[in-house]
Amino acid sequence: MAFLEVKSPRWTRRIELVAEPIQVGRHPDNTIQFNDDGLSRQHCVFERANGRWQIRDLDSRNGTRLNGEKVSVSPLTSGDEVRIGTIEVRFVNPDEAVAAVVTAPVMPARGSAKGGATIDVTATIQSPYELQLRNVCDSALSKSFTESDIALVDARGAVMHAAVGAGGDGDDEAPAESVHIFRLLLLACFRSRASDLHIEPRTDKAVVRIRIDGTMVTIVEDLPIQVFRRVIGVVRVLCHFDQSVKSEVLDGHFNVTVKSRRVDYRVSLTPAVHGNKLVIRVLDPANAPSRLHELGMLPWMYEKLRTVVNRDAGLILACGPTGSGKTTTLYSCLREIDLEQRNAITIEDPVEYQIEGATQIPIDAKQGHSFGGLLRSILRQDPDVILVGEIRDVETANVAMQAAMTGHLVFSTVHARDTIGSIFRLLDLGVESYLVANALDIIIAQRLVRVLCGTCRRPVRPTQAQQMKMGKSLGGMAEIYAPTGCGYCIETGFYGRRAIFEVLEFNDALRDIVLKKPTMHQIREVLATGLFTSLQSYGFQFVANGLTSYEEIERVASSDA
Repeated sequence: MAFLEVKSPRWTRRIELVAEPIQVGRHPDNTIQFNDDGLSRQHCVFERANGRWQIRDLDSRNGTRLNGEKVSVSPLTSGDEVRIGTIEVRFVNPDEAVAAVVTAPVMPARGSAKGGATIDVTATIQSPYELQLRNVCDSALSKSFTESDIALVDARGAVMHAAVGAGGDGDDEAPAESVHIFRLLLLACFRSRASDLHIEPRTDKAVVRIRIDGTMVTIVEDLPIQVFRRVIGVVRVLCHFDQSVKSEVLDGHFNVTVKSRRVDYRVSLTPAVHGNKLVIRVLDPANAPSRLHELGMLPWMYEKLRTVVNRDAGLILACGPTGSGKTTTLYSCLREIDLEQRNAITIEDPVEYQIEGATQIPIDAKQGHSFGGLLRSILRQDPDVILVGEIRDVETANVAMQAAMTGHLVFSTVHARDTIGSIFRLLDLGVESYLVANALDIIIAQRLVRVLCGTCRRPVRPTQAQQMKMGKSLGGMAEIYAPTGCGYCIETGFYGRRAIFEVLEFNDALRDIVLKKPTMHQIREVLATGLFTSLQSYGFQFVANGLTSYEEIERVASSDA
């Protein structure tokens, strides 16, 4: 297969020629973009004509030189050299019998030519995998920065330089190119609002997938294995991993700064059959609500929660599966509190986002730390507000509830399906019923549902079964909406997520039931006498308002799940 060997004063690249034209110039839309004043916006193009490759000048300002002579259009023979600004491009076609003997004339140094470019040349070679990444980046509406604006900061707080690639897995590619590729991957995550980046090695390639709105989307299907290894090398140096350790699970972190904004990343590198699988969690606070009123709760839910948050003591419990937004909700509650006047301490595994004014303590399993043990310890730190990342055992539950009953405001989470299930989860852990009844103030259950893409959603008529299940929530609407898929939403049909909530407030009637070995039926009877909206009913309101699809609510909040 024919290819172009592209040379600058600092590096050499190779681009395979398939069938598509290769256009060169300063404009980003070119296949090969060079930031060189000697080039026009669209300078020249390599293209197929009459069964062979040719070079064609696009009326450029300084012209295109083939083997030292200016040309407007000319067929190419293996070994021909094209000079474009400060860049030399050599055409090579191994299929030509004369390829081995063709010798191009030696060109004089560009610096001696009149009007030669004096700036440093930076280039973006649009290889197939880069084009796929660019497509993801270009589909976003907001393009406030590019990959060159992303500053890499390692685990020790040092700003990353181009030499980071020296820690790679033995590839000879220029270190600066490794950093460029990694920055482009991070830019794709920024632009697509991805929460996770997965790079998975296969037999002779790697696949890049990102998690958008909770769903995995493949963005690069054929990442060259050499490029994958270089990216791993960048990550190893950023996280200060031991370069000699290749077959162990490694966990680390780094951060980036872009436009005075900091974003943290958690890294997991795990040995697999074909190499190390890389997973990077994106901890971007810009993608999550920061205040209680931004969560989108129903007005009565917001008022009840806000009332308890501003009390001196109490216990607020959030429940739901992993990734349902529980931590975001509790962080929003913390930010409602004046942390200048109250001592707030959090225990987390790990600390995801930094909260100004709070003391945040990570769980260190290597030191033998646990939620229960650290919780007992921080009670001697004179806390007013305590956030416990998760109640996993009876010790943590007992200490948290006793703290709530002795003048502390406590926030925590538990893995349970809904608010009623949380009560039985605590009882199953072995917590005394009197503690559950007297310590709890509010339980919040939540899920994250994908919001339909406003660009491509399509109206559909609800089926009779859907109308019956939605009941009053449908509000007499004759149409609901379903996903389609377009470039803006990366063909998913959804763009962004919203939380649906179920809020259970403890009152005297409910406390009496909990004290007497309750059943789910008894608890539901008590809730029916007051304000209570189930997760599914909340979600069906979203369906009626055209925010999401019926199938999405059935997926995340089905009563049969």
